[in-house]
Amino acid sequence: MQRKTTSIVLALVVLFAASVVQAQKSNQAADSRAVINRMTKELGLNETQQSKVEAILNNEKKKVEAVFNEEKKQLQSIQEETRASLQAVLTPEQMDKLDKKMRQGNSEKNTQKK
Repeated sequence: MQRKTTSIVLALVVLFAASVVQAQKSNQAADSRAVINRMTKELGLNETQQSKVEAILNNEKKKVEAVFNEEKKQLQSIQEETRASLQAVLTPEQMDKLDKKMRQGNSEKNTQKK
């Protein structure tokens, strides 16, 4: 029973992590401009510096996205493994119940975000 609960929790964590990554991506463009504006104000950046800083931040963004994409693939792999392990232990009826609970949990999370 403890193993089943741990597996369910792991699956939910993986789903949560994937949704966090997606939310972060949607806010990055606005954040990047805000960072440049704040740096310009606080550090007195000139136009040349602003464009160079923007290029540096865009480069960083690409690298970070690559890391997130790799992590997302790893998380999906873990989730698939977990699902396969659960299917080996649970009956088809229990798997259906679990799927419904997970979908219900995801819809509740999405409702809370709005």
